[in-house]
Amino acid sequence: MTKRRKAVPRAIFVLTQERMHLLANAVGGAFKVDLLVVDEAHKIGDNQRGVVLQDAIERASRSNPTLKLVFISPATQNPQELLADAPEGAHTASFESDVPTVLQNLIVTEQVPRKPKLWKLSARQHASMLPLGVVQLGSSPGSLKKKLAFIAAAAGERGGTLVYANGAADSEDIADLISQLIPEVPSAPELLELADLARKGVHPHYRLAPLIERGVAFHYGNMPSLVRSEVERLFRSGKIRFLVCTSTLIEGVNLSCRTIVLRGPRKGIGHPMEAHDFWNRAGRAGRWGDEFQGNIICIDPQNAQAWPDGVPERARFPIKRGSDAVIEQGDSLADYLDRRATTDLADFEDPNQFEQVASYLLATFLRQGSIAQSSLAKRHNPATIERLEASLANIATQIAIGPDIAARHPGVSALGMQRLLDAFRNYKGDVENLLPAAVDSQDSYDRFVTITCRINQYLFPAFTPDKIIPLHALIVVQWLKGFSLSRMIERNIDYHRRTGRSFKLPVLIRSTMEMVEQIARFRAPKYLSAYVDVLNMHLVALGREDLIDGDVDIGTQLEFGVSSRTLLSLIELGLSRVSAVALYEKIARDDLNKEDCISWVREHDAQFEGMDISAIILREIRAKLLPEGNAGAATSTS
Repeated sequence: MTKRRKAVPRAIFVLTQERMHLLANAVGGAFKVDLLVVDEAHKIGDNQRGVVLQDAIERASRSNPTLKLVFISPATQNPQELLADAPEGAHTASFESDVPTVLQNLIVTEQVPRKPKLWKLSARQHASMLPLGVVQLGSSPGSLKKKLAFIAAAAGERGGTLVYANGAADSEDIADLISQLIPEVPSAPELLELADLARKGVHPHYRLAPLIERGVAFHYGNMPSLVRSEVERLFRSGKIRFLVCTSTLIEGVNLSCRTIVLRGPRKGIGHPMEAHDFWNRAGRAGRWGDEFQGNIICIDPQNAQAWPDGVPERARFPIKRGSDAVIEQGDSLADYLDRRATTDLADFEDPNQFEQVASYLLATFLRQGSIAQSSLAKRHNPATIERLEASLANIATQIAIGPDIAARHPGVSALGMQRLLDAFRNYKGDVENLLPAAVDSQDSYDRFVTITCRINQYLFPAFTPDKIIPLHALIVVQWLKGFSLSRMIERNIDYHRRTGRSFKLPVLIRSTMEMVEQIARFRAPKYLSAYVDVLNMHLVALGREDLIDGDVDIGTQLEFGVSSRTLLSLIELGLSRVSAVALYEKIARDDLNKEDCISWVREHDAQFEGMDISAIILREIRAKLLPEGNAGAATSTS
């Protein structure tokens, strides 16, 4: 980051809260931020990641006393709540506006009695309903998925239509149904290129590919980022006419539409979507500068199972920090802290309920010596704070882990790290056996299995159930080795065939992508980074600094799925992992820096068309590594 600041006057980083912590860990004292803009700031109230977001904001503020901080949150009832933790003497101001950028029509649709192919449409205007007409479906929608697909295809025939699905599998099925209902037209070259990328980058039989060729797509969080971004780009351009999405669309994806179709939206498994998230989602309807209005079509508004509280009214909604919501449960959090200090984690029914906030409070206590003077104390009952203070003070006497290590690992308990440190100190074998092995070494898999078990026992039961720890370790090793997603899926298929396990290909593809996202890119970086930091602390105490790897930290390697210098250099140059891995498979050396990578691409540019690389990947390679006129030189694969 220091080099970056010297090279250009201004640099803009777009980060999740987890990546912001990762950046701060990587650059240390060079973590200098002038302006921090927190979009979707109400997410500070989320159950798990909200605490990580709050911690990231506070960490940036502590490291940058002159930081300017801007919160953006739609339809917020109490925006001033976001300013409650501002440093004393800081200038604060809140600005509120209800002026919409486009006109949004909330339309409800219900079946005409006794006629399943006829559905009446009505616009909700305050307390009244304005009849709009009747839409006729080509077939009777005999299932919930068919209702969404048939009504979307009929009402959104102009294109620019988003359909909300309550899961990845549903999104694939609904998109498939829609593709059968719309007229077939010649595929644009860009659609054929994306279909080719889906087949090469995921699997030859990935369901997205043939749908893309029909101008229909689905979108969910575990898909490769390059595939997702191309789906979004082609939807914005109108090449993709129908897009079926999961809740990823309300998790920061900035994608607008002409029409959005929903029925009984859920967020997570079985949880009805709250009004705030519904209107955040519905806010995608309407294209500022392109469309004057957008339509939100809600199916079966009178169905209590689909809409337990009815179709939400437009209103402002309160913000409450996730940490505050847990603290306000009274003695429950303090009781958890007391048990956490004396009880094996395996004996807890649901440690996730309190672990994030407990870890945050303990890190705050270790840094400040108290929470009584922290900004959060003024928002809570003094008796509650006093009880928490006593519990934290008791735990702090047991901890040698310093506040700096605690701050580096938000959501990981300093008490858990202390338990891990104690286990290291009591280990009777060769200390080198505690280290992760180089990912290309023959024993790397066995080491990761052992380390994962150790994390579950002492740090936190993050990799459960225990019987699939070997699978989790295998996913981590393959990811670090730079395996492409398609290669990992093929390996998973081979494993199921070799062991005689039955499988359904679409389910196996989705489950592999989910394991990569949840295990390799989320849990493994979080807990393995803490493991290595605590181990390094132990090695320093033993005088074995020679065993500390001073190269790329394990968190960065896992976040991007790299272990070689060449692959990391390609990602540092701006390539998506899909493109970086595809290019890395053609490069012999694994020790190239960024300049070396650019030189290699220049030397081999004329040979790329013969290397069976997707045209989309070639465009990205040339745009990022050969920006002086070669961008866009990739030929179409159609």
